[in-house]
Amino acid sequence: MGRVRPTKVYPLLKGVRMNKPISSALVLAAAIVAGRAMHAQTAGPVMLDPNLRVRTVVSGLNQPTSIAFLGVNDMLVLEKATGKVQRVVNGVIQSTVLDLAVNGASERGLLGIALHPNFPANPGVYLYWTCAAPSPPPENPFFPTREHCDDPPVSGPDTAAILQVPLRGNRVDRFIWNGSTLTFDRNLIMLHAFQNDGAPDPPGQGDATQGPAGNHNGGVIRFGPDGKLYVIIGDNG
Repeated sequence: MGRVRPTKVYPLLKGVRMNKPISSALVLAAAIVAGRAMHAQTAGPVMLDPNLRVRTVVSGLNQPTSIAFLGVNDMLVLEKATGKVQRVVNGVIQSTVLDLAVNGASERGLLGIALHPNFPANPGVYLYWTCAAPSPPPENPFFPTREHCDDPPVSGPDTAAILQVPLRGNRVDRFIWNGSTLTFDRNLIMLHAFQNDGAPDPPGQGDATQGPAGNHNGGVIRFGPDGKLYVIIGDNG
């Protein structure tokens, strides 16, 4: 009778043990599946649910970020880097109802929108966005030139320069919808935006080589069932 070789077993999951040939086959199968998945991604999305379909609602927008529906086939769409709130009706950009001077660098810009829970009886429209400010001087780039932007916010050129933002440049404002345009009502909160931590003084901070950043701004705003407005902000890079 020939010698019987012991079968090696390897842990795969907690409480599960498999022999080597089977585990090797699983690894190969996983690699094949992963390869097919990558191929499927490059070929485009595939709808698996027969009850759903994908279609283009509107084209011609510049970096759309958020949508608020005014009615059936009637929506306000935010453009991140242009600061524009576009009204889209029946799949067509009908008009620009607001144009803010934004800092759209990195992940900043016009980011979030929420309608008042009693809209349109209460015509309040709330926007989360990043305003702009002059750059700090080259000899001292670690301190912003302004603490915040003035009210009311102004229209004007947008910027993609990381340092052209006040200290509290992320803000949530309330606007009034009159049926065709948005008009500034008041600011609700101003949040941190300027991020340039690589100052050499005091020494030993550990971030002297870190450059300025404009990411992790959050931007989602939603009304909760309690009627309060909830604002999400990140760590600003």
